[in-house]
Order: sequence, then structure tokens, then C-alpha cells
Amino acid sequence: MAKDSMLSGMGNLSPDAAKMSDAKTRVSLKDLTALLQFTGTSKFSLVLLILAAILSGGLQVVAPAFLGATIDNMGEAGNVDLTYLGTRALILLGMYLLAALFTWVVTYFANVVAAKTALEVRRSLSHKLSHLPVSFYDTHPQGDTATHFINDADAISEGMLQGLLNLFTVLVTILGTVGFMVFISWKMTLIILPMAVLMIWSATTIAKKTTKYFKSQQNLVGSLSGDVEENLYGRKEIKAFGCEEKFLSAFREKNEELNKSSVTAQFASSLPNPVTRFVDSTTYILIGALGVWFGGLTVGNITTFILYWKNFSKPINDLTNITTQVMAAFASLSRVFAILDLPEEKEVEEASAKALSPEGHVVSDETGKVRGEVLFEHVTFGYTKEKKIFDDFSLKVEPGQKVAIIGPTGCGKTTLMNLLMRFYESDEGRILIDGKDIREMPRSELRRMFGMVLQETWLLERSIRDNIAYGRPDATDEEVIAAAKAARAHGFIKRLPDGYDTVPGKDISLSEGQKQLLCIARVLLMDPSLLILDEATSAVDTLTEKRIVEAFDNMTRGRTGFIIAHRLSTIAGADQVIKLGQPKK
Repeated sequence: MAKDSMLSGMGNLSPDAAKMSDAKTRVSLKDLTALLQFTGTSKFSLVLLILAAILSGGLQVVAPAFLGATIDNMGEAGNVDLTYLGTRALILLGMYLLAALFTWVVTYFANVVAAKTALEVRRSLSHKLSHLPVSFYDTHPQGDTATHFINDADAISEGMLQGLLNLFTVLVTILGTVGFMVFISWKMTLIILPMAVLMIWSATTIAKKTTKYFKSQQNLVGSLSGDVEENLYGRKEIKAFGCEEKFLSAFREKNEELNKSSVTAQFASSLPNPVTRFVDSTTYILIGALGVWFGGLTVGNITTFILYWKNFSKPINDLTNITTQVMAAFASLSRVFAILDLPEEKEVEEASAKALSPEGHVVSDETGKVRGEVLFEHVTFGYTKEKKIFDDFSLKVEPGQKVAIIGPTGCGKTTLMNLLMRFYESDEGRILIDGKDIREMPRSELRRMFGMVLQETWLLERSIRDNIAYGRPDATDEEVIAAAKAARAHGFIKRLPDGYDTVPGKDISLSEGQKQLLCIARVLLMDPSLLILDEATSAVDTLTEKRIVEAFDNMTRGRTGFIIAHRLSTIAGADQVIKLGQPKK
């Protein structure tokens, strides 16, 4: 990001960042409802999943009662009706085969819903991130943000998959089982139900306490990803300063912290399963002993109760087995919603009719063009309330003027351009272009008026032609070449192995100056009304700087231009030179 936009806010997290760091560890009913909205594109699959789960659970409820009745009616010892027994066995086999088939259907559609949920989570995150203000990116590490798309989306998908595989079948099985148990012996049911309550209570209590461990684990994964991204991005600087061991030491420390957090989370999540299995085994003993003690229960009844308890306890044991995935999903869900709940850039509901053409573009006069008069009127701004970067700042730029902005690092040069582009909003005062308050213009239209060349170059791993035409993918080859010539980039492009089809970073490595010229060509192709050159020559040699300045002169001919620079050679020929001082502490 632009360097000045970070100077006052990095010591203190923004409100958005604080909200992220203090994100809730429990998922509310509202969040779960919103999670179900992610399944909107798979409603048909969800309906089929529920129907299959009901049928599968229903068959698993009926089968034990059918088996118990078969045992009680198959005849006395030495006088078993084999024909009756064989027929009943075939029917029972058919029930279990159908139950297995419907279970497969549940598994298949659960996978479909989970995959589409991950798709929708990533889509929602992508949409949200494209509408968040620049302040978000200034205060959140890129690596941690990337983990929302990868780790968190996958964790939510996996947790939902495991949950869907059990949820509906469990509900049908438990409700049906309790009903049949009451019908057979309400006394035995009253004895067994407290054991079921104990099993569920112990599992849920332990599971709730483990959520915070998984939240800590997921946060550490995001932090570690940010460190790795920094290492990869700044590899040259790390080697140049001989800080490999320092980085490795910090990495090992955080990696060890993640390992401890993961072990704690895994250990905590493993506790419910042995607890519920102990209760499970104890209940089998009670059924056998109390069934005989009560009397009146046939062998078939006791067999049915044992099978019903198995139906009752197995889903709970299965749920405790997937505690790790479910808790990780809840932790990731809270992290995702911490992003999705952040306030977006507020757009103008209805832009001034005078500021928009019939096609919806910003214009200033009867010719349909922006003249380029810029007025900063008593502007006050600070990244924090305690420290103001500008206090009652005013500046008028006439149409077509080239304005140089100079000053020490941290004085607010880039911040001034950020306010002009509405990456940030001024606290007081206003900024006008051709007499129109920029806050009355849609951001997309305002930013379309500007061409901005930054100090840090940004190229895609695509052909040079695609990079130049990034803002105008429909541009013809002739227009792309004309822009490259105007940017003084055509010569070196033609010397590349594949010319305009060369892929930077893949086919060949380009110098910083060459990358910068391509960025200028990209801006030239857009034909903007106003131009900003932000320290674009600070990392290049004198010859390349001369080419960049010549290219910028071509761009600014007849246009209003702003140059942020330290070198006097870069700002030569400027109509105005604005020197900014350090902000007051």
C-alpha cells in the first residue's frame, strides 16, 4: 500500500481491526442462519438430503422393533419356524439395504452442499473485500486475509459436511427411537433417558469449552500465513540485512505456539468421545440387568432396547468424533463473519445530476469533458483523532496545471492523494473537482477520472499486452502499441523474446524501470482526465527516470497532474510546488 496511508495508524489498530481481533468465539443463531443462506444455490440438494435422511433414520428405527418381534415369534426351542424366520430375515435385510442406500444419498448430497457452501463463502468474501475501504488493507496482513479464502472456507465446508451427515438422521433416529422405547416399556425408557441426557450434556459442555482453543488455533494460522507472506515478499531484504536467522527464530517461536495451541485444541476435542462411550457401555449393562429385574420384558424386547440404545448413542458418539471439524468450523465461521460484518464504503445514493452525463459518467462542462480544476477547501484529516495529518489545508489547482508535492517522509503527500481519490474521507472541509464536491460523486466514477502510477509496480502473470490493456480489455492491438510508444516502453517490449506476448515473471524478468513504464502505458491507454505520479521514479536509474518523466509529460499534456517526488529532476517544469511539513504531534 501507499506508504503515507500507513504512517499514523499502524501503532494502533483501527476499529475494524479491533473488531477482528476481538471476534466472538461463539457462533450466534444469526450467524448460523446466515450460514444456511450460503446454501442458497443448493436448495434442491438440501431437500433431497433431508428426505434421504428421514427415510434412512426411519428405517433404522423400524428395523430393531421388527427384529425384536421376529425373535419373540420365531417359535420355541427345537420348534423354530424356518420359513417364517427366513422371510423375516429377507425383509430385515431389505430394510438395512435401503437404509444403506439412503445413507449414501445423504453422504453424496452433503458433499454437494458443503462444496457449494465453500464456494458461496469465498464468493461473499471476495465481494466484501472489493467493497471494503483502503483502511482495511492498511491494518490487516495480506497473509491473514488470504487464510479466510483458503483455511476458513475449507474448515466451514468440512464442518458443515460432517454436521449435515449426522444432523437430520440423528433427529429422526432419536425422536423415532424414543417413541418406540416408550411404547415397549415406559419404565425402562425413564431409566435410560437420564443416561442419554448425561451423554449429551457431557459432550456439549466439553465441546463449548474447546471452541476458544480452535479460535486461537485459527488466528495463529492466519498470523503465521502473514509471516510467511512477508518472508516471501521481502526475501531480498531479509538476505541483504542478514536477518535469515532472526526471521527463522521468530517463525519457530510462532510455529511452536501454533503447535501447542493445536495440541491443546485436539486434546480438548478428543475428551467427549471416551466420556460418551463410557456412558454408552454402562447403559448396555443397565438394559440387560434391569430388563431381567423388571420382568415382563421378553428376549425380543431386551434385544430391541439394546438396538435402540445403539441407534440413540451412535449418532452422539459420531458427533463427538467430529468435534474437531465442527469446532474448527465454528471458529472459522466467526472469523469470516468478522470480515463480512465490517462496514463497507458508503456510496452516494443519488449523485448530483449536474455531475453525471446521461451515460452516468462524471463531466464538468457542455463538451462532456472534465476540465481538471481541483480545490482543497479547509481540509482537516487524521488517521486517528489524536494526530492530525492536515489541519485546515487549502489548495487550488487550475485546469491543466502540473503540481509537484514535496516534503519529508510521513508529511502526508500520499495521504493528500488518498483523500483526492476518496480512499479516505476528510474529517472536515471538502474537496471539489470543477466545482463539484467529490462526496457527491460515485467513487467508481470519481476514480475513473484519475490515472495513478504508484511507487510499487503491480503486474499480472499474463502477457504484456494483457497487462497494458488491464483497464480496457477491449482495446485493439494498435491502441495498446500506441500507449506503449507514448510511455517509451515499445522499444524494450519489441526486444523481448515474444514481444507483446511475453509474460513478465514467467518468460522473463523485467527491471523495476521497465515495469514502471508498463504501468504508465496502462494508465495512458485509459486516457484519464487527471493524473497522479506517486514516487514512481524513486527506485529507478537516471536514464529510466528521464523516460518516465517524458512519458508523464506526454500524459499530462492538457491534463491536470500531481507529482509526488523527492528528486528535483522529477518535478522540473511543475506549475506549482507544494511543500508539506511534518504533522503536529
